[in-house]
Amino acid sequence: MAEPLPLSRMLRRGHWRSAALALALAGLIVGAAAVQLLRSEIGRNLQGVARSAAFSAEAPVIFEDADAAAELLHLLATQERLAHAEIELADGRLLARAQRAGSAFGLWVDRVASRLFDLQASAPVTLNQRARAELRVRGDGQALLTLLGGYALGLAAAMAATAALVVVATRRLEDRITAPLRALAQFTRGVRQARAFAERAPAAGIAEIDALAEDFNALLAEVHAHEAELLARERRLRARNAVLRQQAEADALTGLPNRAAFAARLQQAVERAGERGGALALMFVDADRFKAINDTYGHAVGDRVLIEIGRRLQHALRESDLVARLGGDEFAILLEPLAEPGDAALVARKIEAQMQVPLPYEDLPPIVPRVSIGLAFYPGDGDDADALLQRADSLMYDVKRDRAGAGGLDRAAAVRAQPVPAARCSSAAQPG
Repeated sequence: MAEPLPLSRMLRRGHWRSAALALALAGLIVGAAAVQLLRSEIGRNLQGVARSAAFSAEAPVIFEDADAAAELLHLLATQERLAHAEIELADGRLLARAQRAGSAFGLWVDRVASRLFDLQASAPVTLNQRARAELRVRGDGQALLTLLGGYALGLAAAMAATAALVVVATRRLEDRITAPLRALAQFTRGVRQARAFAERAPAAGIAEIDALAEDFNALLAEVHAHEAELLARERRLRARNAVLRQQAEADALTGLPNRAAFAARLQQAVERAGERGGALALMFVDADRFKAINDTYGHAVGDRVLIEIGRRLQHALRESDLVARLGGDEFAILLEPLAEPGDAALVARKIEAQMQVPLPYEDLPPIVPRVSIGLAFYPGDGDDADALLQRADSLMYDVKRDRAGAGGLDRAAAVRAQPVPAARCSSAAQPG
């Protein structure tokens, strides 16, 4: 497929073709009219010269004075720029002749001019209304062609001036047509590249281009409205997805990550530690005698206790650590990164200290939460996430059994804080 031409080039070609055709037609018409007019004028002029010379040649013809006739013809040829003049008597004898000397080229020019124009004229020399001789003249073809050359140069100059005017007018017309089109094309390109669908094309001053701009603006308005609708829908979907993701990954009660989110984070931490040869710790935290709190004060109070336990666990951790609610009264803590095992024991003591403070609820009797902690280490207690969870869970239940065996805990003891036994905490916190 041929490459499309720019509109300016197409307009320029069209204007030049139209101008060339118009100038050629005008030149042909003007030239033909000029030639016809010139032929008529030349014929009338030569005929007048022949009549005037015939009147002057009466005396030489009557006396058959060849010298006088030759002098008359020579003077006539010089003044009227004739190529040939002669007087022929009625009996066919040539009385006198005057002829301009010239080169072969001059003779050829005369013949060409004679074919283009009627350069011959004749008039009778009469005496008492009786023709005594005939005077014949022929115009100078070289002078005529020189004159025609001057006319042609003038016509060419006029056509050149007309062509120059056509060029100027064409350029102005091209600019008036193509400038708004280029501006519209640049505008549409900018809108497409910047996706600035709120922009509008300016008026061009040409009805057809203005109509095109208005249609494009209407299309832009539709696209802008559609884009705004899509963006609003996308924002709603993102907000909904964020809520769903939050609901899918967060515990509805405490707002902490749920079991699924914690399991994914733990798996990623184990993989990172395995690749880098690092270590991490996993705490399994369980609220002691939580059922007694629910039975004594109701589930609403139990929910508030769980929320407060989750908050205190968060305050005891570093920013890089993670606490999650696994379900019921069970929580899990991921300590990552872990430089020394003793750091995990320090965190456990901070958790115990956080739990010593009674719950800040004025409408309730003093309730001090109490938790049991099982602490497992990677890689000593397991080389994958499931193994670490099982080990930490097992250690946590060991702590619970030790506490249960330490003496019968009544309902009051269940709702008052008892720190994790130092021996068991130390034992549970040991790797492996």
